[in-house]
This record gives sequence, structure tokens and C-alpha cells, in this order.
Amino acid sequence: MTELQERPLLEEDLDYDTTTRRWATAHPELGTGAISTERFISPEHFERERNELFRKTWVNIGSRHDFSGLNSFFVRDIPLLGVSLLVVQDAEGKVQAYHNVCSHRGNKLIWEKNGACPKLFACRFHGWGYRSTDGALTNVPDEDQFYFQKDAGELGLVPVRTETWNGFIFINPDGESPVSLQEHLGPLGERLADFPFEKLKLQYRYDVPEKANWKVALDAQNEIYHVPMLAPVHRFLAGGAFHTNDDGYTRIHDFQRLGLHSVYTSESDDDFEDTASGKTNTSAHPNYGALQLPLETPFSFHVVFPNMVLAFFNNSMFTYNIWPIAVDQTVWEIRLHYLEPTNLAEKVINEQAKCRFRDLLCEDQAGHEALQAGLTSRARDLFVLGEQEVQIRAFHKTLDDCLAR
Repeated sequence: MTELQERPLLEEDLDYDTTTRRWATAHPELGTGAISTERFISPEHFERERNELFRKTWVNIGSRHDFSGLNSFFVRDIPLLGVSLLVVQDAEGKVQAYHNVCSHRGNKLIWEKNGACPKLFACRFHGWGYRSTDGALTNVPDEDQFYFQKDAGELGLVPVRTETWNGFIFINPDGESPVSLQEHLGPLGERLADFPFEKLKLQYRYDVPEKANWKVALDAQNEIYHVPMLAPVHRFLAGGAFHTNDDGYTRIHDFQRLGLHSVYTSESDDDFEDTASGKTNTSAHPNYGALQLPLETPFSFHVVFPNMVLAFFNNSMFTYNIWPIAVDQTVWEIRLHYLEPTNLAEKVINEQAKCRFRDLLCEDQAGHEALQAGLTSRARDLFVLGEQEVQIRAFHKTLDDCLAR
């Protein structure tokens, strides 16, 4: 059984201090039951996710940072969907994705990762050429030797439904959904509609292959319950950055369901003791550390369903794209965005922040794979979630609802 093992809240469940367990009270639709582990290890469930979710919903494939400028392209291979995409930005900034496939005999058209748009995208096998501005087929060597079933003008590159939001590029793989990207984003899109994303520049990238189910990776990041316990790096570098109670356990400040999506926020402890290098940077460059983004708290974590994360920490943003490869294989794409440094010292601060975050993520990666190994053993067929893991419960409820349609 793969769905949530739910039961309704009973009266005795509510006989507690709602400041201690307020999320179960605020979101009774999520239930309090355990969750089946089968969803993380079942090949059949994975195929349902591939065909009934990822092929039919809006998924993020990158951002304008992936282009070198106007009139440029990048290639995006998505093994989960068995497609290669040629994503083009024209001279006016319009973005369109095409299947990266030549109409002649199906060769992969562009093999480079990115670059400036040529006048024609030319297949290196037989030279068929496609206009970079609109994907139209305009060059067929020795054309009069072909028996076209249709006009050659109808054999251009096959477009994929593409929309952008705040510089992020989304596709709808099968193109049949009546839902627009704006409708898909719903309240989350409204919440971040005026956020100054343009102030943040993509400065670092990591692509991390993992031997774990994609939901294991997302769940592990979609909570801060683990921060005080995971050692040694988390406890040293991140512990006090997230608000804790008197017993030293983390507490989220707020949690909201935003249609298909969710967000949780956390405050920092007032007496947070930063590392020595962190204190040196703050004292030497106090203006650079001053909050310049319109954030309600120093940390907020948005899950853009199904597999994207937009998270803000002080003056930085990190994004995740957690791509399923197989039931037990994932690529965790991590992108770090910072304010543009204005001098060498600020660049050094960013470099230090990048390295601290990298070390935290390495510890996370080991945890993801260890968790998957435990699930695969089938020692337990259910796992339990606590009050501070409400955002995980919300994600799985949304996933189950989508697969049940």
C-alpha cells in the first residue's frame, strides 16, 4: 500500500497545548498517521510518478542564468522523460524549448551544452538546418531527392510547451494540461511575484548523483528537525542559525500550504554563536551582511511541486532540482545565488559561504543514501512523522492526491 496511512484527528488528539503541536491542529486534512515506505522502493510506484506526474505537470528545467545572453541556447537532457531539449532565448528575451531532435532521421541535433545561437542549428549527420529564431527547417541538402509526405516547411523542430516565471523556465512535457504555469504556481507564484530575483546572481553549481529515491532527498531537506542532531558539520555550522526551544530542538516559525506547494520559515536564535570566520566577516563588512531582501525571517524554504526548491537565507538564495533517475537513483542539482560582490573581500565571503554550505550538503548526501539503504531492507513498512515534519506530510499528501486523479 503506497498511500498515506491516515486517520482523522480525534478529540483526545487535540487535548494538548496548541503552541506545542499547532500544525496538526491547523491542518487536520493531513492526518497524523504513518507513511508507507513502499513509495520509496517500489518500481511500479516510480513508473506511476514518471508517467502520471512528471509527464503531465509543469517542471522547472533551469533559469535565464543558464543562457550566456540574448540569442543563446542551452541543452537540457532529462533522462526521467527520455528527452533532450534545446532551449533558446531570442533577441527579445523570449524563451522556447524544442525537442533536440533532427526531423530527418531522429539524430540528436545539438551536442554542445550551451552557446550563442548560430543562424541555423545544423545537424552534424546530414546537415539539415533549422532557423534558430523559430525552429523552422530551412536547409535540406540535395532536397529534390526526398519524397516528402508533407511540405518541408512543416518539418521544423518540435516545440515543447514553455513558460517563464521570474526568470525560471518551466515546461509541460505532454502539453495537454489545460492549466497554465500561473495557475500551477497559484498562491506561491503570488507570494513571490514581486520578489527581486534580479538582485541575485547564480555563482555556484553542484550536480550530485545519489543512490536514493528522489523523495528521500527532498524529504530530508524539507525539515530542520535534523539540524541539532546531525553531526559533526551541521551541529557546528548550522545549529544556532535555526531557532530552537529551551531543550535545544529546532522549531519552525511558520508553515503554509500554497495550493500544490508549501513554505516553511525559521528564525535564528538571538544568541546564535557564529563561527570564527563568520564573525570576522560580519565585523569587517557589516553593510554586506545587512538584510537587503524582503524576507519575513532569515530563512524560508519553498517547495515548488513536484521537485523544485526555492529557499532564501539572509541575502542568498539556493535552488534545488531533485531529478529522479530510477527508483533508487537521483541527481540533486544545487544552485547558489548571491548578491553580486562589489569587491574582492565580498567575493571571499561568498566563497566561504559556498564552502560551508557544500560541507553541510556532503553530510546530507551521506544521510540520504543511508536512509535509502534502510528503506530498501524492508525492515519496516511504515515510517512516522512528527509535528516538526508537517511539510513532509503535506508534500506526500499532495503527491498522493495528484496520483489518484
